[in-house]
Amino acid sequence: MGVDTCQQGKDDRSQSTMKPFQKVVLLVGWLFLPGWLQAQGYDTPPFNFDRSMDRTYVDSLLQATRARLRGLDRFRPSATVDTARMEYLHFMAYVHYSGMTHRDSALYVANQLLHLAERKKNSKYQIKGLLLIERYYRDVRTDYPRAITLNNRILSLIETEPDVFDLYFWRIYRNLGHISLAIGEYGDAVSYFQQSIAWFNRDKKIDPVHLSDLHRALGYAYKGQQQLTKAETHYLLAWNLLNKQRNITISNKAYLTNDLGLVYNLQRKFMQAIPYLRQSIAYWEQLNATMPQADALADLAVSYLGLHQYDKAITTAKRALAQNQKVNAPMLTAYSVLTKAYEHQHDWKRALTYQRLYDAKKWEEQQVINQTESLRSKAKFDRERLEKAQAIQQATIKQLKIDQLRLGMSAQENVRNLLISGLAIISSLGLLLLYYSLRLRRTNIALRTKNREIEMALIKGQTIERKRVATELHDRVSSLLGATKMTFQAIDADILSPHNRKLYENSLNLLNDAVTQVRELSHNLIPQQLLQQDLQTSLESLVRKLNLVGKTVFSLGHEHVDERPLSPEVKFNLYVICLELCSNILRHAQAKEARIKLIWDDTGLSVQIEDDGIGVQDAMEDGMGLYNIRERAEAIGAQFWLEPGETNGTKASIFLPVLLEKLPA
Repeated sequence: MGVDTCQQGKDDRSQSTMKPFQKVVLLVGWLFLPGWLQAQGYDTPPFNFDRSMDRTYVDSLLQATRARLRGLDRFRPSATVDTARMEYLHFMAYVHYSGMTHRDSALYVANQLLHLAERKKNSKYQIKGLLLIERYYRDVRTDYPRAITLNNRILSLIETEPDVFDLYFWRIYRNLGHISLAIGEYGDAVSYFQQSIAWFNRDKKIDPVHLSDLHRALGYAYKGQQQLTKAETHYLLAWNLLNKQRNITISNKAYLTNDLGLVYNLQRKFMQAIPYLRQSIAYWEQLNATMPQADALADLAVSYLGLHQYDKAITTAKRALAQNQKVNAPMLTAYSVLTKAYEHQHDWKRALTYQRLYDAKKWEEQQVINQTESLRSKAKFDRERLEKAQAIQQATIKQLKIDQLRLGMSAQENVRNLLISGLAIISSLGLLLLYYSLRLRRTNIALRTKNREIEMALIKGQTIERKRVATELHDRVSSLLGATKMTFQAIDADILSPHNRKLYENSLNLLNDAVTQVRELSHNLIPQQLLQQDLQTSLESLVRKLNLVGKTVFSLGHEHVDERPLSPEVKFNLYVICLELCSNILRHAQAKEARIKLIWDDTGLSVQIEDDGIGVQDAMEDGMGLYNIRERAEAIGAQFWLEPGETNGTKASIFLPVLLEKLPA
């Protein structure tokens, strides 16, 4: 029996199996992870190859991955989001291929991954996408020339950064080994698989079960060369490696025990073959996989025939035929066993019947071989052509290097002649540049000083104007409201009708609110401590004043307080932005609580204001207040954005990068 194609490409996946309940918990937890990503926060669930034909299981994994991809659209573009998107596309293509029933979809998704990785110039995921595409053309389309071309393309990507991507070399050699097996080049296959095993340990994160797959493939190549002792050695190495791992899939064990039984049959060690073949049949029965079980039954029938147990051979061969009427190899084996067994029992009629069936099936198989022979020849020719082209390319590169060396030596001679004359010129230019550099430095210092004076004058002018407006509000508007209030209070409410008394009380309450808000506005327009103390102290004073209103409870928090001072311009604009946002909360949010948070880290300062109100309406997002806030943020090099709160309400964020902060000279 050949190496099964679904076992050849088991890259980047776990071999662990879990109970159904644990799988459901893992799938649900993976789908509903929190709405934020970290650098390594996009792990995918393992694929259980024992359930590769379970369409419900495969579709559930695909649906969960599509949901995760849609969830990425909610985030701002970043390298982390791009990497997560590529990882999910890689997992989707892998599930499509491994699930057996969606293999054409695997090519479509793998091409999506490759195009995205090329746009983002991500070599790692370009390699991963090409590996998926290569496996499709090698195993599904059996287009070996195309597969060889793709492997050479992967190799060229690896060679751009060999220290980083050398862990993929073992996969290239493995792929070329499987292509060599498919076209009957067993000597080349042995060489490729040996190189793959030698490179395997470079990939520290890979599952050791892949090493078992490589030894199994190498054993198959030795079997093709009729070196059965070496084939047996590597099959046993693969079996020992599997048994050292925990929770290995049953299908892995089933394939390998069948291979061991077959190689013992070829060595006529029938007693040693029977336990492995029976174990393989039991494994396939657990998985309800009739096709591969028929293969193991046919091989077991060969073992019984070799031991002259003809009745058992006949019964087992008929079981194999009952479970398989599609795949030629086990059918031919079963027909051959039945023919020979009936001949030994002198049942010539049945022997002749099965001999005719064998001849007809053999003729069909030969037709298929004839049809694929031209494809194999073309693959062999293309591989030789590519190897020849590589050799020519390497020779050309070598000659170019020699020519470049000669040109370099000639150039060195010319440079040596110019160095003496150029040295004087360079020295003169250096002195001249030094002179102008000193002048430019003094000019820059003067400009920075002048700019600082202009900025301070601008802030001083803004402060004077805000103070004037605050004075006008306090002296005129507040006095006028106070006089109006006294006039209202002079009215005798007892003589009014109930309706008019209610209007009188409402009007008086509105006047009280107006007096309070004018007083708060005049005080907040120009906090004197803002120019004398840090931003945190000024905001603490603002919170105390806001809490006097009584509608919304404000609080102030901070993380990682930084000692670096803010320039007056930055401090002034941040304070005004916070004041405007808090005023919006009081006027529109209908919130019970609001929190201002200052967060310093290595990248800069973040100011977050979050409330539990009704959220931002579409009309408010286009208002003049938010437009002015964005203008102030851009003026100091900061970013401003709004988003829904963690539970409800609104969260406003201002981020000031360290490099853009205008500190005093």
